[in-house]
Amino acid sequence: MALRAKDIAEMIGVSTATVSLVLNNKPGVGDQRRLEIIHKIKELGCEYMLKENVANNGSIGFAVYKRRGNIVNESPFFTCILEGINYSVSKYGYHLNFIYLDKKMILEEQKNLLGAANCKGLILFAVEMQYEDLAVFKDSGLPFVVLDNSFQENDVDAVAINNTQGTSKALSHLYEMGHREIGYLRSKVRINSFDERYMVYKNQLKRLGVTFNKEYVVDLGYSENEVKQGIKNYLQSNSKYPTAFFAENDLIGCSAIHGIQESGLSVPEDISIVGFDDRPISEVVKPGLTTINVPKNIFGPAAVDLLISKMEKAREQSLKIEVGTNLVVRESVKRL
Repeated sequence: MALRAKDIAEMIGVSTATVSLVLNNKPGVGDQRRLEIIHKIKELGCEYMLKENVANNGSIGFAVYKRRGNIVNESPFFTCILEGINYSVSKYGYHLNFIYLDKKMILEEQKNLLGAANCKGLILFAVEMQYEDLAVFKDSGLPFVVLDNSFQENDVDAVAINNTQGTSKALSHLYEMGHREIGYLRSKVRINSFDERYMVYKNQLKRLGVTFNKEYVVDLGYSENEVKQGIKNYLQSNSKYPTAFFAENDLIGCSAIHGIQESGLSVPEDISIVGFDDRPISEVVKPGLTTINVPKNIFGPAAVDLLISKMEKAREQSLKIEVGTNLVVRESVKRL
């Protein structure tokens, strides 16, 4: 009778799940441990069970960098795109190795973590990063690609959301639905993507012939409770408010819906809301949040493809990929 993964696991003293990951060349097992298990599988004469024609080229690091942690920790966007990254890394014969770095760490500790990861290249989840934070990665000598932060003025490879396109689509939708008083829900926690969206918001209002009213820009904390309380305070303090708001992301948009409802008003009957990102929460909230979709199935793989191209052939020029967006219409916008 042919051996099963469970039988092999018992023979070599590891879990069935670990053997399954190795047999299918999936991430989740360290390089050294993986090689030891492969060797023992071959000793048992079971090499036929190993997934054919797949190289074991080592690991690619997925580095999550925290400056404050607000954005990364609060329903992190990278969890939505990990499946695509994992699949693409595996396709090239690598497995994914997670590295968590914090701005509070001393530089030497950051360097040690990168060195211990023993990676061939890096994908940096850089949503909270500033350009100076890249120094430790540059000093590592490893090829890297920045994800979710364009660093437009700097010579680094990057894959980022097209914030200009997405924000323009959101505002155009509100305009087409008859809204002429359009406010902005702005996070007090600032990242590059939020700054880009705010700039486009003001420019797009001008293009549409809509007056920018600073009184319609509401600065809010980032957590759900801070957003809810902030929008409630705003509505209690202002007798006049816009007919619609554009929120910097879905977390802010969904929390604002709850805050508006707790204030005794209705979405979209009294105030319409549009978000950004199309996270799962935007489908769950009532009413469903109209938002800007970032195609997560291509966002992560694009970063992997770009990194592999850099690993295979060095180049002097950087490449930047902007991922387009789509408007997802749900129930949070009223036609006037």
